[in-house]
Amino acid sequence: MARAGEYPLITVAMVALNREWIIGHALKSLLSQTYPHDRIFFVLVDGGSVDRTVEVVREALSGSDLAGFEVVVQRSNIPEARNIAIERMRGEAIFFWDSDVLLEPDGLKMLYEAASDYGIDILSADTLSIKVSSVEEGWRVLEELCKKRGKIGVELVPAVAMGATLIRKIVLDRVRFDPELTFGEDADFCVKARSLGYRVAVHRGVVAVDVNVTGRAGSDIYVSKPLTELLKGIRKKAKVKVLGLSFDPGLKDVLVYMWRYKRYLYYLGYLPMLVALIVGLAKNLPMLTLLFPAYVLPYLLYQAKRRGILLGLKTFIASLVVGLPLSLSMLAYATARSLERFVSTPRRKKHVR
Repeated sequence: MARAGEYPLITVAMVALNREWIIGHALKSLLSQTYPHDRIFFVLVDGGSVDRTVEVVREALSGSDLAGFEVVVQRSNIPEARNIAIERMRGEAIFFWDSDVLLEPDGLKMLYEAASDYGIDILSADTLSIKVSSVEEGWRVLEELCKKRGKIGVELVPAVAMGATLIRKIVLDRVRFDPELTFGEDADFCVKARSLGYRVAVHRGVVAVDVNVTGRAGSDIYVSKPLTELLKGIRKKAKVKVLGLSFDPGLKDVLVYMWRYKRYLYYLGYLPMLVALIVGLAKNLPMLTLLFPAYVLPYLLYQAKRRGILLGLKTFIASLVVGLPLSLSMLAYATARSLERFVSTPRRKKHVR
């Protein structure tokens, strides 16, 4: 375990776009860390915010006791912004900290110590995504989770998200984020790192929360993204999503994942409903034609109630235009992997007596 004088300089990096409403809370969490502040360099990569995101960061850190900070304003998507942060980093490691994540005070120190003790190259906090009515409620959830801390330990995993994740510089010397992956860039990074022999893990004893405020525009960054960005590289994103499910994923892993996150099963349901709609219109069969609106209306109403009419409509469109091809591509890639594995597996020959 590292002692006080042994903690190296590391960089905490945030990528942000129009996060004025939450980033101050993330910085408050950063400044509460017990990792020596004079060994923390901070980098913000802002994608061109039109609110006060940049000003909030400068105001919060100008009088702080950190080793220093830098603000980079450059139009970029998330993987591009992460790569910019890597280029600007200082020290032995980078800690990617999402602007809507709150981390327990000992979190950064515990992650560095565990990475050193267990030889882990990419180590993430055990981050829970929560939906709350306010950021203040998010703080209360974090406090409760710390009190109810479950199993403590480091668990090797195929991939981690980058919301609260420490990465050693030796990894960054060989791996970068794929700019085409406007989501799933974190899993892709981990898969590439593992292929080079680096170890990826989650620290189950370090608590963090990813705060999503109900009804707030921009809280869910994936809903806020343009559809063109979400569709970009969709087959590659599906492949990465599958590869991040287990160390040797196949069709079974994808089916289990989709059963757990049933929205993917719902997305797949669009396909027969669309076929029914087309056939119904072509053959003038009203009952078939009505199947599609009957299928989508409850989901559309649910999203409108949850997010508002405009965001609810956009969420529905994204689920159809992006969710369906993503789900189909995941199934196709996983099936191909399973078939390849089946064909390449040696079969025992039956001996005739």
